[in-house]
Amino acid sequence: MSYRFHVHRALPAFRLVTADGAGFPSGAAEADWRFTRTRERVDTNPDVARLVDEAGYCLFKIGMSFDEIG
Repeated sequence: MSYRFHVHRALPAFRLVTADGAGFPSGAAEADWRFTRTRERVDTNPDVARLVDEAGYCLFKIGMSFDEIG
C-alpha cells in the first residue's frame, strides 16, 4: 500500500496523509493542499499508516510547541 503526503498551502505546518487512490477526506478541500510525495508503507511511520487505515487520513502539524499540548 502507498500513502500520499500533502502540505496545506496557507498553513504549511499542517500535513495530510491519505491512502494512494483514495479521495480526500470529507471536510478537506483538495485545492487547499499541495501534493508532495508518495511513500510505501514500509517508508511510512506506523502510527500514520494506522490512522490512515482506520480513519481514511492522518492530519498532523510540524513544529508544535509544548504550550500547544499543555
